[in-house]
Amino acid sequence: MARRMGWVAGAAVALVPLLCGAASPAATQAPPQGGTITIEAHTADGSVDPAMPAFVGAATEALTDRGFTILDSAAHTAYVAELIVSQAAVGTGMGRDPDAEKVSVGAGLMVPLSTGNSNVITLRRSRLELRIHKRGDTGVVWSGAAVTVRPTGSAKGSNATVAADLSAALLRGYPAVPEDVVGVP
Repeated sequence: MARRMGWVAGAAVALVPLLCGAASPAATQAPPQGGTITIEAHTADGSVDPAMPAFVGAATEALTDRGFTILDSAAHTAYVAELIVSQAAVGTGMGRDPDAEKVSVGAGLMVPLSTGNSNVITLRRSRLELRIHKRGDTGVVWSGAAVTVRPTGSAKGSNATVAADLSAALLRGYPAVPEDVVGVP
């Protein structure tokens, strides 16, 4: 009887985390410190985004900086990085006049004087989400997201710059998991 009670108690202790909603073993697994990985990129809504190569390139560079070796085929990698990109116009704003004349005032101070022509520019919200999981396993071992809002048509709002800034900010503290979405100015 005592032996049976030992088995029952052992089973109860083993099942308590599962019954109480504790994280699965895959979710508690430490993020990888490097290794082989492939990037599977798509948009949040499944549409085609011409900016995707810029985001894949930036994610490749950021993951390489963290010790990963990027391979093309998921069949030969230890990990898979799921890259989810979403971009949307969120409004408009008034932009600087690129043809503004600059007037020199005093000791090297340049003051731009507007020609009276302001430009209406579109503001675009870009969000990058990255989930890393072991190949063949759906359990996520690391995930994070970063977001920015930038004007289109500017150097700071180009796809390459936005992708590089979001990827770098998202993976800056890796392997620590961001507690919230990382905001990028």
